Amino acid sequence: MRQDTPSPAGEDGAGAVDFFVSHVSADREWAEWIAWQLEAVGYRVLVQPWDFVPGSNLIAEKHRATQLSARTISVLSAAYLASEHVAPEWQAALDADPSGRQRRLLMLRVEDCKPPGLLAQRVVVDLFATDATLATQRLLAAVRDERGKPTATPAFPGRPEPGFPGRLPVVWNIPVRLRFFTGRDALLEQIAEQLAGTGRVAVTGPVGSRAAGAAALYGLGGVGKTQLAVEYAHRYADVYRWAWWIDAEQPVLVSGQLAALAPRLELPVSGRAAEDAAAVLDRLSVTGDWLLIFDNAQSAEEVREWLPDTARGGHVLVTSRSPVWTPLATRIPVDVLSRSETTALLRQLVPDIDGPTAHELANLLGDLPLAVGQAAAYLEKSGETPAGYLATFRARRHRLLAEGQDLVYGGSVDAAWSLSLQRLATESPAAVRLLGLAAFLGPEPIPLTLLTQPVGRRWQRQSGLAGRQVPQAVTALLGYSLVTRDGDAIRVHRLVQEVTRTRLTRDRRRYAAAARRLLVAAAPPGTEDPDSWPVWAVLAPHALTAPALYPEDPAEDIGPEARRLLLETGWYLRVRGDPHAAHSHHQQVHRSWARHLGLDHPDTLSAANNLAEDLRVLGDVAAARSLDEDTLRRRRQLSGDNHPDTLASANNLAIDLRLLGDVAAARNLDEDTLRRRQLSGRDHPDTLRSASNLAIELRLLGEVAAARDLDEDTLRRRRQLFGDSHPDTLASANNLAEDLRVLGEAAAARDLDEDTLRRHRQLSGDNHPDTLASANNLAEDLRLLGDVAAARDLDEDTLRRHRQLFGDDHPATLRSMSNLAADLWELGDTAGAEQLRTQLHKRHTLPGRQPAL
Repeated sequence: MRQDTPSPAGEDGAGAVDFFVSHVSADREWAEWIAWQLEAVGYRVLVQPWDFVPGSNLIAEKHRATQLSARTISVLSAAYLASEHVAPEWQAALDADPSGRQRRLLMLRVEDCKPPGLLAQRVVVDLFATDATLATQRLLAAVRDERGKPTATPAFPGRPEPGFPGRLPVVWNIPVRLRFFTGRDALLEQIAEQLAGTGRVAVTGPVGSRAAGAAALYGLGGVGKTQLAVEYAHRYADVYRWAWWIDAEQPVLVSGQLAALAPRLELPVSGRAAEDAAAVLDRLSVTGDWLLIFDNAQSAEEVREWLPDTARGGHVLVTSRSPVWTPLATRIPVDVLSRSETTALLRQLVPDIDGPTAHELANLLGDLPLAVGQAAAYLEKSGETPAGYLATFRARRHRLLAEGQDLVYGGSVDAAWSLSLQRLATESPAAVRLLGLAAFLGPEPIPLTLLTQPVGRRWQRQSGLAGRQVPQAVTALLGYSLVTRDGDAIRVHRLVQEVTRTRLTRDRRRYAAAARRLLVAAAPPGTEDPDSWPVWAVLAPHALTAPALYPEDPAEDIGPEARRLLLETGWYLRVRGDPHAAHSHHQQVHRSWARHLGLDHPDTLSAANNLAEDLRVLGDVAAARSLDEDTLRRRRQLSGDNHPDTLASANNLAIDLRLLGDVAAARNLDEDTLRRRQLSGRDHPDTLRSASNLAIELRLLGEVAAARDLDEDTLRRRRQLFGDSHPDTLASANNLAEDLRVLGEAAAARDLDEDTLRRHRQLSGDNHPDTLASANNLAEDLRLLGDVAAARDLDEDTLRRHRQLFGDDHPATLRSMSNLAADLWELGDTAGAEQLRTQLHKRHTLPGRQPAL
């Protein structure tokens, strides 16, 4: 302990210091802030960053601190509660004061977390989710044993009077409500009651908590789930401070929409969607009076990670076709309208319709709100009488049924839209052509800028759309309720798309081909350049769902450019840190292309190459090797030894061999691949990739100086070619730091690893596999330099994230487990180290380090 540690002269026993602040490294800033506030008002405080001497025995220092201090302050966070190494610190205070009367242990929460076991019996004080002034007041009141009475009059917790109906929350992005929303009163009341917690409502939040406050509206497409959610938000707007709408159909879009809420909540914005979204969820989980709506979620699993804890009074409302939501949310089924509601809605929308006609039309429309709205829009635009429409509708529906077409809702939707499309064909042929194109894109927002790129302008000319005709076509489609506006994009309901595609018998392939050309032209060249990621974030949802790319006849050839788009989409998913989604996507396209193009087709082999990469990232290296061996053999036969695709497969197979322990064979293959790739130039990205791989094998085979020289050269070239923060540059920095560490230059390795980890976090967020690999490397540097406690904290966090991302048996998880065991052993926690090593032994194998490529 430092010489200037405050203690009374001649006294070295209990009570020599007022407080010892117990914390983990992740909460160092909180610990120092607490210590500063206490010393500012005259207390004597011990805190590790200020008072523990480098090189001293950490466990002995902490033990002495607990003995010297009259009271212990535990800085509670999820990391603190997950750490076994701070337990003796708070346990000592509990043992000395089991009843809590002497208040030897003070617990201060700095984030939302639930103390377990004995700690759960003690009163905690929250310092988070407030400002510094109030946090200081709470801290000093706690240490002085004062009442926690606030300095200002508390707000009345109830609602003394109804909120003004026109008042909207200060944060609000809910869509405009329907002017003539009719009925559904019982459903709206049920939603309000369930969200208020009076029913069977449960949510599983990020840390497994369960709380009232979530409801899932489920039912078939077109029954009005979305409009019901919109109406609820408007009708109960005065209940909330914040209300936020999220289109949840494509999971890849959710994080960006949540992140957009961060500045509205006055949270710091990093510009990285996943990180900002996580900050939003953390904020929502510690406060109340908010509403989060996830519209059109495909399944509970796809949105589970984005559901905040609602224990503090927040509400989550989900709309979905899936009925499987227990235990995440209360299920509320939504059916078609009642007959009386349908006729009432028709009479509001079509004032001159009589009762019998409204009743008969409601019957033909199947009481489906979407079809009712479509029929009303048609009547308004066409000027046709309700009786005339009824006769036309009946005849059209019978004809469609007689043709044996695959109809939706017994033909009610098909007939309603086909009438609108028939009229549009006369009034605005351009609108019909635009709708035909949109029908083969995804049910996602379609940026109108797609039509302003050269391919889009060429399609406009070929389709007879020029000048102002595109905006006019959009206006016409809006008039018939066939599309909705979404900022600078339009959105087409999937049922409208389905009906439109059904009608396009002769021109079906022409529209599908045009949609493919638009998507292909919009795709940036490659996915590894971070500057391209915002474009891919908009494009990927369409690439994953557009019917133009997944024709009903699997044998229909979408063409090489579209297949390349699908491959690049899978790469984007993996580069952005979602290897599971990438694997699922590549597996789907590989199976389809192998069946219809053949196993030896170049695109099938590219899909196999990508699929093997996914398998390797997910830890199934043996399966990756088998697939890479087969792909390499086929590519050699098809294209020869020097083709870029062949060399890519050789590069990947070498990685598999190295990870499976055959480092010498990997080296031989990489040396041959590097020699062949150098024919394309020493600065070619593929050449640098082979050089990086070869350097790894040199290091593993003991030729560390040669590895360092090669890594230094590769890093220099990649910095010149890509810049300092490109993924390839950061991979080289990781590898060079490893060389330096093995050569005994741990301080230089630490400096490089700290910079690399910072850049990875900025580029890809905290949970990306590359970020976690950098964290592993930095923790090893810290341990070698003697800062074992910091290494342990970092390894604990990395292990937790690896488990969440990959599970317990992935090689990266096992490496983190091994590193943490080494930390515990050096800190004297032999029991904890042996426990981890036993877990590793049960998994039979401890893989070697898997360096970045």
